[in-house]
Amino acid sequence: MSPFLATFLINLLQLLSGILSFLELIVVVGVVLSWLIAFDIINIRNRTVYQIVSLIENVSDRLLFPIRRFLPSIAGIDFSPLIFLFLCGMVQKLLLAPLAVQIAAAGAGG
Repeated sequence: MSPFLATFLINLLQLLSGILSFLELIVVVGVVLSWLIAFDIINIRNRTVYQIVSLIENVSDRLLFPIRRFLPSIAGIDFSPLIFLFLCGMVQKLLLAPLAVQIAAAGAGG
């Protein structure tokens, strides 16, 4: 494998890892915002706050919908964010990191 291709693939894997980290952050922020709204700490009557919260909730809900379809709330507790974070972590640790190591080794050897 050429060093250029190896570098390109490693950068692509780093980009995918960064995207997964960003999606994890969106889900965590969505969960925290839902708690803050439930305890009336954040007032969503403000238009700007409402738009920001709405955007984050829409993105977060779209990410969590496939999990919620198979795992409904249990006793009023939504475990889908935990499952999502677990799955993202597993993809990063078990798939992206070993692929990057293999590509780096193939690029250095060839």
